[in-house]
Parts: sequence; C-alpha cells; structure tokens
Amino acid sequence: MIQTLQVLIIDDNRSDRALIIRELQREFPQVEFTEIINAGDFELAISSGGFDAVVTDYQLRWTNGLEILRTIKAYYPRCPVIMFTGTGNEEIAVEALQSGLDDYVLKQSNRYIRIPPAIRIALNRLETQQRASLLEIRLQTLLNQVKVGIFRSRPDGTLIETNPAFLELFGIKSLGQANEMNLLDTQNCYARLVHLPPPQHQEREVQLTRSDGTQFWGLLTTTLNIIEGISVIDGLLEDITERKQTEIILEARVQKRTAQLNAVNQELSSANQDLEEFAYSISHDLRAPLRAIQGFSQILLEDLDGSFDSTSLEYLQRIAVNAEKLDTLITDLSAYSRLRQADIQLESVNLSLVLTEALTLLELDILEQQAQIQVDEPLPLVRGNRLVLVQVLTNLLSNAVKFVASDVLPQVRVWAEQRGQQTRFWIEDNGIGIPSERQQQIFSPFTRLHGEEEYPGTGIGLAIVRKGVERMNGEIGVVSQLGQGSRFWLELPTVMEQS
Repeated sequence: MIQTLQVLIIDDNRSDRALIIRELQREFPQVEFTEIINAGDFELAISSGGFDAVVTDYQLRWTNGLEILRTIKAYYPRCPVIMFTGTGNEEIAVEALQSGLDDYVLKQSNRYIRIPPAIRIALNRLETQQRASLLEIRLQTLLNQVKVGIFRSRPDGTLIETNPAFLELFGIKSLGQANEMNLLDTQNCYARLVHLPPPQHQEREVQLTRSDGTQFWGLLTTTLNIIEGISVIDGLLEDITERKQTEIILEARVQKRTAQLNAVNQELSSANQDLEEFAYSISHDLRAPLRAIQGFSQILLEDLDGSFDSTSLEYLQRIAVNAEKLDTLITDLSAYSRLRQADIQLESVNLSLVLTEALTLLELDILEQQAQIQVDEPLPLVRGNRLVLVQVLTNLLSNAVKFVASDVLPQVRVWAEQRGQQTRFWIEDNGIGIPSERQQQIFSPFTRLHGEEEYPGTGIGLAIVRKGVERMNGEIGVVSQLGQGSRFWLELPTVMEQS
C-alpha cells in the first residue's frame, strides 16, 4: 500500500469536499489532498500528475464527471476514480463503469463513509493487477530466455503459441511457419495422451528434423489440459542431442568393455578348467607312481634292512619320508582345488557336532601331543556346510596342537560369541604365536613361517581354511603375538533356533 496517499477531490461544493476529506483522514493515517474547483485547477493537476486516486462529483459547473473520468483514464489508465454524486442516474452509472470507473457512490448524508473503503478496495485491486502484470512480464521474459521450447497446441495439431526457444530449435521464424511445416506432430501427441489415465502426462525421447533437414534428439514432455472447456496439449521440448551422443558413445564403450570382459571370463573359465584338470592329474596320475615308490621303499626297508650300510639305509628312509610328504601335499592340493570349484550347499549346522567330529579325526595327534582341549558349551547353530566346516576346524585345531614350543604341552580353548546376526567361533592356543607383519600372509597357499624340520607341513592348510570360510560367505582372521599364542576366529551367520 502507498505510504502517503495523494487524492484529487473534484467538487465545487466546499462542504462536500470537507466531508470527504474528514472521512478519508479517519481511514488513512497519511493522506494529502488536492482540491479541484475549476477547469484550470484540473488541467494543472493532470499535467503535474503525482496523485494516487480521484474522487469526483458528476455535476460540476464547468464540466461533468464522465468527462473528468475519460480525461483521467486517458492520461493515467490505472488511477482509481470514485464518482460521488447526487445528480446522476443508473444510465450514467453504467456508462461510467464501462469507461473504467472503479466505484459509484450516491451523495447522501450516510454515504460519505463509503468513500474510504471504495478507495481502499480500488487501490488493493490496482496493486494486485500490478503484481500480476509484473509476474506476467517476468514469466514471459523467462520463457523467452529459457533454452527449453514451450508450446501449446490444439488436438488437431495446430500450434496455438510457442516461445522463441521452440522456434529456434526447429530453425524457423514464426508460429505460422511452424504450423505450415508441421515439424512436430502434436496430433500424434494428443492421440497418445487421450488414452492415458489422469494425470494425462507423458515424457519420451524423440528424433526430430529441423527446417534445414538436419536432425536432433529432443526430450518431449506433454500434458493434456482443459482450458475453458477446450482440450489443449501443453508441452516442453529440450534439445538432448549432446547427451544422446554421449550416451551412444558410452554404450559403445560399454559393449566393447563387455565383450572384453566376456573374453576374459572365457579365458578364466578355460584356465579354471585347466586348473581343475591339472588338479585331477595330480590326484590321479601322480598318485600311481607315488604309491609304487612308497610300496617298494617299504619292501626294501622291511626285507633288506640288514643288507644296507648306514648311508644307504638313510637314503632309503629319506625316500620313504619324502614320498609320504608328497602324498600329503597332493591331498592338500586336491582339497584346495575342490573348495575352489565345488558347489557348496549352505544349511543349518550344529557347531558342537562339527567340533566333535573334528576332534575325533585328530584324536591320535591330541593323545600324542598330550594336548588339553577346553570347549565352552553351548555352541550355536550357524549357516554353513558341515563337510567344509569339519575340514576347516580340523586344520585349525591341528595347527593349535602342532605349533607349540618343544617343552610346552598344548592347551586349546574353543568358544563362540554372538555378534548381532553373526556367530564368531574362536580357537585359542598357547603356541609360538605369529608376527603381526605375517598374519595376513599365512592364509595364502605355500606360506610357511618355519622350517620343515622344525614344524613339518605343506603350507596349504590355512589356505584351505580361508577358502572354505569364504565359500560359506564367512570371514576369518587371527589375533596373535609372537611367543604368546594365537586366537584364530571365523565368523558365520547365526541360525536362530525355533522355540
């Protein structure tokens, strides 16, 4: 609202002017008046301007209210004009309203109070119109500057209006040229939209042709609307040629990369097959001559023991021992290969039963080493594979019993703890421990931390453990310090027991 209201009061009756001023001062805290009582004053006011509203009588000595209204609207079309008169009639009122009059108030003793509200309503209406006009100007400016084509079309395909960006996209200069060339088939857009459920809206990528015959990719967004009972298609059209070309390039790269990966996968598949065949060859073809070596060595040791001198006997014994080591190595390699290739079925497994089975397999080693095994029951159910878990726990327990100092009796503790939805199974020993810098290496094949004479083995046991746990979707690790024992752990999903 205007801070200081400037009002022209056009009336040649001093008393009426005073009453109008009195009512306006009651309504508006800041208001100034210019009283017009003759043609000269009126001409000066028109030429000077600066007023915000006009209150005029109809019957004046030098003119009438209609002429006043027409003159003001001719110079100041938006200025509110209120006619306050007692000499007019209905015809004059209608003519005045058609000429732009904002309100018509009869000049009676109880009607003066209507003048301030009439002015306030007229000023509020003017402010609303000005805001709408400003918004329309801004919107039109935005539509003219935006790089997205905007259009409205009839269902028969005739474009009603477009923004400059739409014409620029097609390389044309006018709406008429756009309709003549029919570069965008909006009739087809209507046919697509009319059968859709509300809201009738569609977005699709289309390939279009410009007026010069060149093509471009557009993102076409259309909506079916009803404007004053008439169906129209409102749409947006964005040039996405650059993005589409990038997508095509990327798609070509993806296809090329996919082909390369497929080739690599085929090579890996072939390599895995070769590895599997090699493992089978080790297990089958090498075992026959190995058994012959072991068998004949044993015969020589048993039948001809007294015929050999000490050196020859030592050589023969070494042959037998190394043949046995080679047989163990082949067994471990076969087990590792099977874990890599086999289809592992996961199910609910009772850790207590698996542990019992593993300890049974290691019974002779445990007795020989005089090992003490402590199991903290109960042990939970986990999701895994029984045979693989037996193999994993057998290797871990075997290491716990084996890798101790020569003057130490092995002591092993086994327990489990719940960690959210997972079970962590621990095997703790009092062995020689593992240096921190080697704790990740020990799970790789053929990794040995000690000499064969000190702690015999193939160096594949922990690799088998890791591979088995991974195939069951679990994790494995170790906590250890050199000379202070080790705590190996493996983690698998817990299976909740049904109550």
